[in-house]
Amino acid sequence: MKRKNKKALENALVTVLLILVAIAAVSLISYYFFSVLRHSMITTGLTLNNVQMVGGILTGDIINQGASNITSIIIQIHPQNNATVIASYTNTTISIAPGQTYAFTIAVSKAIEGNSYVIVITAKYVNGQTYSTSTEVIDE
Repeated sequence: MKRKNKKALENALVTVLLILVAIAAVSLISYYFFSVLRHSMITTGLTLNNVQMVGGILTGDIINQGASNITSIIIQIHPQNNATVIASYTNTTISIAPGQTYAFTIAVSKAIEGNSYVIVITAKYVNGQTYSTSTEVIDE
C-alpha cells in the first residue's frame, strides 16, 4: 500500500512541476512579446518639406507625424562628407502639435554656392522620445 501512495505522490509532484514550468515559459514569452510590441509602436516621426538653400539661407517645413507634441528641435547643417557642423539652430520653447507644420529659416554664413550640405533635424516629444532625420540640399 505504501508503494502506491509514494507513486501517487511522485505523479502529483511531477504534475505540479510541469505546471510551474509551463507558467514560467508563458511568462517569458509574454514578456518578450509585449516588449517587442511596445517598441514597435513608435509614436514619433516628422517629415521635411520644401527644404532649400539659396545664397546661404536655409528654409523648410517640419511636419509633426508623431502622436504627441514636439517640444524642442535641433537643426544642424554640415557639408556633405564632413561631420563638422557649420551652422545650427535650437528651439526648446516650441509646441508643434501632431499634424502641424513648423517653418524654419536659418542663415548659413559658411555656405558656398554649388556645394552640398546635410541637414540633420532632431525633435524631442512631450513624452520624452526623440526622433532624427536628415536630408541633403545644394546651395543654389
